[in-house]
Amino acid sequence: MKKTLSLIMALVMLLSMASIPAFAEEEGWITLRVEAYDRSIAGFNVEDCWQLKYAQENFGNPNKIKLQFVPVPRWTEGDVLTTQLGGGTAPDICMTYNGSLVNEYITYEGLWQLDDLLDQYGSNIKAFLGEDLLKFGQQDNDGDGEKEQWFLPARRLNVANVGNFIRKDWLEKLEMEEPTDIESFTAYLRAAKEANLGGERTIPMQFDLYESDPLYNVVRFMDAFIDFSQVTEEDWFAYAGLHEMLPGSKEGYRWLNTLFHEGLLYENFDINDDTATDSALLNGYFGFFSMQPDQPWRTDKNYQKEMEAAVEGAWWTSVNPFKNESLGKTLHDVYAANGLSIILPKPEGAKEEVAIAAIKYIDWMCQPENMFAMQNGVEGINYLAKTEDGIPCQVQSADNVPDENKMHAGDICFISNGLYYGSDEKNSAALALAFDEKYAEEVTASYVDAYIDAWTQVSFSIPIQASTDYGAMVKSKQGEFLSKVVTCAPEEFDATYDAAIQATMNTGASEIIEEQLAAYKAGEFRGTFPGAAQ
Repeated sequence: MKKTLSLIMALVMLLSMASIPAFAEEEGWITLRVEAYDRSIAGFNVEDCWQLKYAQENFGNPNKIKLQFVPVPRWTEGDVLTTQLGGGTAPDICMTYNGSLVNEYITYEGLWQLDDLLDQYGSNIKAFLGEDLLKFGQQDNDGDGEKEQWFLPARRLNVANVGNFIRKDWLEKLEMEEPTDIESFTAYLRAAKEANLGGERTIPMQFDLYESDPLYNVVRFMDAFIDFSQVTEEDWFAYAGLHEMLPGSKEGYRWLNTLFHEGLLYENFDINDDTATDSALLNGYFGFFSMQPDQPWRTDKNYQKEMEAAVEGAWWTSVNPFKNESLGKTLHDVYAANGLSIILPKPEGAKEEVAIAAIKYIDWMCQPENMFAMQNGVEGINYLAKTEDGIPCQVQSADNVPDENKMHAGDICFISNGLYYGSDEKNSAALALAFDEKYAEEVTASYVDAYIDAWTQVSFSIPIQASTDYGAMVKSKQGEFLSKVVTCAPEEFDATYDAAIQATMNTGASEIIEEQLAAYKAGEFRGTFPGAAQ
């Protein structure tokens, strides 16, 4: 009995000793939480996707880093991130298009300062972004005359921003040419409504009001009404983000008010409901909409293909009707070379080892073989072949890919806004290959249109404190402004418009304008003025 007990005790001791290294190894791991946009793609689980598993196996496991993807809805990301940062619960790596929010946390030193981290662990990041692009994320926060790296600007490979799409089949039924100005576009909307081309639910023109940027979907229509004979370059930069206050804009909103009361607009434009919008698009009720230049033909949500299935002969094509008469141009704003801002929050008690892990992960992402995998997936599943240049072709739509292999390249491989294959030539060639060959001509035409009379969006190279202080309230007022001026009774339009503008000014817009003007005069601005003499 004693001998048996001794053997048992010895075995227990051996097992205990054997478990010590495994326990120590487990304790040595770091958890890295990474924000990932959730676009509600059917079957795609952000928290358990193929890209996460690939990154875990090839980056996480060798470095003893447990990766977690934290889903955030794309169109409310600014609000969600604001709440998370304020509560100290933000992921270790965050991304946002909200520049004011980034500037706020730079000012209050709520982010990791990245220079030393990049020098030690970010050689691939620096090579991929390059010095000129990295400058977008640099600011002199301590006033010593030297700019520090506070965030990483994603590299935007394609700077086209928005496309406008019209129903080609409706134009043919109406025996109308593609509209080339506001007058002919309005005539198309009225004719489509009169003929009920989408059935009883015909909606000639669609746009949405996004809470995070209420005027995003209408500002490009409204820029067609700006009187550039009365707008200086100084005005353009001072009123960046506030074009409704520039000369001529009022008549643009009066035009929308007229369309609304004629029943030509989507009546729920001021309610952001992606499900309802998608349903109307897919069922062929809309006669015009505006989104990203390739949106109708994307493989993850192919509006064209699904609309064709619902409505025989239905067809979207690019159109360019928003001509500014004072310039004789159809203006299109394009992005600067920097995409979204990637930040590493530094809440109280933050550990440098997590910041190091974050930079290591982004650096790993910048290595060509890893970027290729994270953007393209698995050959034979996500794409069926490669060209001679090694570019994936026969890319499969999300519907044709098993749930465990569904992916979203841009949201997960966030350092690159666009598919990257090593050169501009290959990147351009890949752009067309990503779409069904049936739609290649339409995609190309849409991108051509998106660059006509292009001007680069305005930004500032120093923080605009007023945007930090009042930006959210101003955006909220802009949402109220759009809803009120479009829906008010026509005879009340002028009074409603003037009161709504004043309300926006009183909420903080006047301070933003003043500070943006000062930044312009100090030369701390980026972007172009479309009214400049050619």
